[in-house]
Amino acid sequence: MKMNVLVVDDTQINVMLLSHLIEKLDDCEPAGYTDPAEALAWCAANLPDLVLLDYMMPEIDGIEFLRRFRKIPGRADIPVLMVTANDQIEVRHKALEAGANDFLTKPIDTIEFTARMRNMLALRASQRRLEQQNLILGDEKELLEDIVTRMRAASPFDTHGVRCIQRPLERTAGDVVLSARRPDGAHHVLVGDFSGHGLTAAFGAPLVSWIFYHLTAGGYDLAHIFAELNRTLSRQLPTQIYMAVGALELSPDRKHARLWNCGLPPLLCTSGTGEPLRVKSNGLPLGIVESADDYAPHAEFDLAPDACIYQYTDGCSEAESPGGEQFGQSRLEALLARIRREQLPLETAWAELDAHCAGRGLSDDAVLVEISA
Repeated sequence: MKMNVLVVDDTQINVMLLSHLIEKLDDCEPAGYTDPAEALAWCAANLPDLVLLDYMMPEIDGIEFLRRFRKIPGRADIPVLMVTANDQIEVRHKALEAGANDFLTKPIDTIEFTARMRNMLALRASQRRLEQQNLILGDEKELLEDIVTRMRAASPFDTHGVRCIQRPLERTAGDVVLSARRPDGAHHVLVGDFSGHGLTAAFGAPLVSWIFYHLTAGGYDLAHIFAELNRTLSRQLPTQIYMAVGALELSPDRKHARLWNCGLPPLLCTSGTGEPLRVKSNGLPLGIVESADDYAPHAEFDLAPDACIYQYTDGCSEAESPGGEQFGQSRLEALLARIRREQLPLETAWAELDAHCAGRGLSDDAVLVEISA
């Protein structure tokens, strides 16, 4: 593929000389202009691989040309070789600030010119290869994201008594929310947070989802499901990928709850009176070690008729203000109490978090789930 080299110089003989030297290089094609405005118009429609730019030109000098050139989309990284008879240090400083990559002093030495050209064109060729590789990787990433998204969307999520909102940083999040009922009517709800975020973290989600729904439909309790999830994740995924998880199992009459917390913020159980019951983390995230843990519940209790249980990932409590202040556990608990008391939409939480972050967005994937008795 030929490399396009743009020559901009208000003197025709200089354009001809530089173009002649460029034609001697392999796979190089010059485009020469004596009018900087015409050259800028050419740049808007064509992508040069290298620009040879005169410094002293009327109306639009080399510095102004550079400023305008760099503002054209996709031209910020194109190498520019400034050709000038002015070797003052102030000139070089201005050119560098405007975006020049190198300098060539008039009168031109043919050997030096050829060497600098080859070096800068080699740099541009590397950039083009990298851009092409990034395009291929981008296409592959989009395809993988689509596969993961479709697999997750196919999950039979049971919405009975459950309100859920998610805020992923990318199209595929590392957070998982699953809800299903066993044949006997018991309700399982699981919230998982894979290490990291984005596509790498999201790859474990379809595996976790399949195990959860398959075993729940088979009548297994959550203790058995936890053990199987841990065994499978530790065997099938790299050691740096694991899942913090919180889960609850409601009895068929929704009057009794069993809760597990392995690495998530405290699960909250609230009712109309008294302080919320907090179930703090009491076990390792799943997938770190293949242990013989029997995964007995970390808490078990009867539920008041108006009880609500909240599960969430640390993307909620760790949301940061511009000054670095985290939203925090206390503030989140007060917000959830207000949502419940005033029967507000669960999306109210995102509005509060966005206000705390001053519109900058969250720094991690976030999930918030409310389960009613």
